[in-house]
Amino acid sequence: MKIQEQLQKVVEHLQVRPITMQDIEVPIPTVPEGIGIEFLGADYKQIIDDDGIIHKPLVNSKVIIDFRIFCEEEEVWTKGIEVTVPGSYGKDVGENTKPYVIPEIKEWIGLEGKCFITSESTIRVGQINREALLPIATILKQDMSEMMGLDLKVEIGGEPKQSDIYLQLDDEDRAIGEEGYLIHIRDYIALTALSKKGAFYATRTLLQILQRQNNSIPQGIIRDYPRYKKRGFMLDVGRRFSSIEALRQYVKLMAWYKMNDFQIHLNDNEIHFDDTKWRTEYAAFRLECDTYKGLAAQDGYYTKKEFGELIDFAKQYSVDIVPEIDTPAHSLAFVQYDETLALGPGKGRDHLNIMKEDTYRFVDDLFEEYMREDEPTFRFQDVHIGTDEYFGTHEELEAFRAYTDRYLRWIKAKGRTPRLWGNLSSFKGKTPVISEGVIINIWSLDWVDAIEMIKAGYDIINSDDTRLYIVPNADYYRDYLDKENLFNQWEPNMFRDAYTIPAGHPKLLGGAFSIWNDMITIKVSEDAIYDRAKEGIQVLGQKLWSRDFSGDYKQFNRVCKEVDTYYLQE
Repeated sequence: MKIQEQLQKVVEHLQVRPITMQDIEVPIPTVPEGIGIEFLGADYKQIIDDDGIIHKPLVNSKVIIDFRIFCEEEEVWTKGIEVTVPGSYGKDVGENTKPYVIPEIKEWIGLEGKCFITSESTIRVGQINREALLPIATILKQDMSEMMGLDLKVEIGGEPKQSDIYLQLDDEDRAIGEEGYLIHIRDYIALTALSKKGAFYATRTLLQILQRQNNSIPQGIIRDYPRYKKRGFMLDVGRRFSSIEALRQYVKLMAWYKMNDFQIHLNDNEIHFDDTKWRTEYAAFRLECDTYKGLAAQDGYYTKKEFGELIDFAKQYSVDIVPEIDTPAHSLAFVQYDETLALGPGKGRDHLNIMKEDTYRFVDDLFEEYMREDEPTFRFQDVHIGTDEYFGTHEELEAFRAYTDRYLRWIKAKGRTPRLWGNLSSFKGKTPVISEGVIINIWSLDWVDAIEMIKAGYDIINSDDTRLYIVPNADYYRDYLDKENLFNQWEPNMFRDAYTIPAGHPKLLGGAFSIWNDMITIKVSEDAIYDRAKEGIQVLGQKLWSRDFSGDYKQFNRVCKEVDTYYLQE
């Protein structure tokens, strides 16, 4: 029997004994002599971390775990094993049922009675954490005024009184992680987290409950945390400009549903352009540029000041802005600015010639303008370098690997985390491309193999084009995401129909959907784009934060409407 067949047989018969209250680590199943086994990961790392250590939840919780089975140079992964981790309180207790929000709360202990928010309530911030929490309290005050018509006071320090909302940071429950939080609802409401992000997300949950329950909240204990680290949305502003005001609304929308990763695709062009008219075909770069005067699109661009301020604004809402400058393909805007940068005629017009030193000087200077240490425009940790859909000769594709490696290293040298679109499975060659500390969007299995990239050392984000791409008014991809299908059938570790990797693999960071504005000549309003984004953010927010929803799609969609963000729109 071949080694792979032997390993597959081991996987088929693998059994994990039930986890008990006494277990502090995941029990490792027995395998035949000569076969190795190690714990690979769990989808809720706040319950079972990457070392297999168990952190007890409040209530019995289901977790998907996986193992790596290996022999010599061969290995296989298990297909997802569901285990129940016993909670400190066992099952949900008390009379009050878990309140519905989007995404659903992970752990709930129901008590009895309600807490009411009134005009006499105060938003109170712990004295020790006032600097970190005061901005969150200020946003909460504004949101409650717009949503409930209550103009609540914000005070620092003092003991919380009946019907108050109390915010504090506490490291007693470290297992919940940076984005996790606890809410204790009794006579007053206490929101506790390890970090500002967790505290902010607690306010989103609180607001949704109050919106659905007319300013009241059932007494109980909430312990909540995300299933995946990256919960994303990508917007193509290169082909269709979105105002800075619209981008701020997307930030608030994402935060409302605990989506945290907003990638902004800053340049692009007409896909099927006429080579005889390439100078006038539509192409745009959306950032003010001092290095190359006149490069920014005249029909809409962001000043460096306002784009940097957008990143700062998003941080207040626990949303990360990931800017993307896409080269060396999708680069007609740069070729129109300097035609000597073109690879050649035809499709080569929107490809940079990466065999020339002038191209590298141009791209170096472009990134440098927005990443200067003294006053960077790109102020978030991650920066996306594009690098998708490049075509060329064997020599040019080998140069493309060198180009990709160069700019991944360039971003890392700035102390940042580089991202790129997946394509390296199609661009095989001898030139090495760095993988450590690099994030790849796995968008098409025709271009990139997710398992191959994981084994090469990359972190990945599921951006599967078959389910997660929107192209408004096109006859390919989707006009809207299939929200019901995603709710019922899709999982973040699923690529296309049956290609999956372990749900808790430490290299799988999460997922993201994209809105591409390929149909440049067809008018689509900002409201229409926002409407498409909202539906995607709702369902991916649910699937990336919490695996289970206590109800069917009909119930989920009803709650989506009940917690709609109409009051956040300006």
